[in-house]
Amino acid sequence: MFTAYKWYTISAIFIFILAIACSKSIVGPDGPSGELPRDLTPQEKLLIEADQQFSYEIFKQTVAFDSDEENLMISPLSISMALAMTLNGAQGDTFDEMREALFLNGLEIDEINNAFKSLTELLTTADRSVTIKIANSIWHRNGLPVEEEFLDKMREFFDARIEGLDFSDPAAPDVINAWVKENTEGLIEEIIEEIEPHIVMYLINALYFKGDWLRPFDTDDTRRAEFKLETGGTVQTDMMHQEGKFALYFSENVQMVEIPYGDSLFSMTVLIPADADMPINQFIDEHITAGNLASWRANMSVDSREITLQLPKFEFEYEIEYNDILKSMGIVKAFDEWEANLKGIADVSPQNLYIDHVKHKTFIRVDEEGTEAAAVTSVGIGITSMPPQMIVDRPFVFIIHERESGTNLFLGKVMNPAL
Repeated sequence: MFTAYKWYTISAIFIFILAIACSKSIVGPDGPSGELPRDLTPQEKLLIEADQQFSYEIFKQTVAFDSDEENLMISPLSISMALAMTLNGAQGDTFDEMREALFLNGLEIDEINNAFKSLTELLTTADRSVTIKIANSIWHRNGLPVEEEFLDKMREFFDARIEGLDFSDPAAPDVINAWVKENTEGLIEEIIEEIEPHIVMYLINALYFKGDWLRPFDTDDTRRAEFKLETGGTVQTDMMHQEGKFALYFSENVQMVEIPYGDSLFSMTVLIPADADMPINQFIDEHITAGNLASWRANMSVDSREITLQLPKFEFEYEIEYNDILKSMGIVKAFDEWEANLKGIADVSPQNLYIDHVKHKTFIRVDEEGTEAAAVTSVGIGITSMPPQMIVDRPFVFIIHERESGTNLFLGKVMNPAL
């Protein structure tokens, strides 16, 4: 019986998934009800497939990198969209590394852009009872010679707000943060603390989600209950309670339930290890893959009997800088001050543009009514200082020599080269 199990979440794992991608999951209380307003385009299907691969890989990398953090949540869609905007300015090996790390090999940049544009339109209109806002912006230092073709693509495909600012003005971060706050409905108030002198551009994605459960939990049924910690102790938490029909999947590796929002196009998938003694980080590393999730979802079913679902209320925020993780995933040259090729954004020769940092912040609140969540990803573009100069415009000494033996062939001085 399902009621013999408790859903030890939070320290277990919440995977917050926009379940629209050709899913065969049965997510409504009595089976599927929501339908997409149209079929996915071939490019959208490829983009979603790439996003799933990227999602689970960067999630694993994040958990491994920040293993001491008890509660974390990321938005792979926000991260990939901010990087996709940046990809439009990358060239050569820098472009190839970024495209491969995003699992977008096989797609040309125009196909990538078109897929992000149409998928954004689909996500934000798929279920009128669920609110999804996806916003993009580019903020650049006044005077930066940004390529017009790059700006045109940002407007056309990412509907980006583009604005030049005096980055030396102490009020400049407030302007950017006000945009972040507005586009996350106040859940995230700040992404930039101060603008360092070498930063010349920010490419920012903001994502907001608000969905009411298809079948809300009754607040009268919420009660204090024990939540087991991996350390062996317990904490008291507000545990929501509901009896109903939900899609389930139990195997030797996982116990899994889908809790739908709205008309069931969007859902929260909650997973715990079948082995109660398995640490959650080990479970993520060994079992959370695109292949497993696809297989598990395909085998989900709704039991004819009502089951008992217990889920804790929770709320937290999370923040991480992704430089090291993205480098480990193959984006190396973009972060190198002199190897990066972002000339598609701006050619600032003899200086050079590079990715200085990728910052990610999230917030989530889960209660009896549903879920409210937000994410912001900021890609900060830096500019190198002028390369060292050797300007020989005054008297000098010169030596012509053989380097290995040290033999000097000629030595001289020049006080007036015009003679």
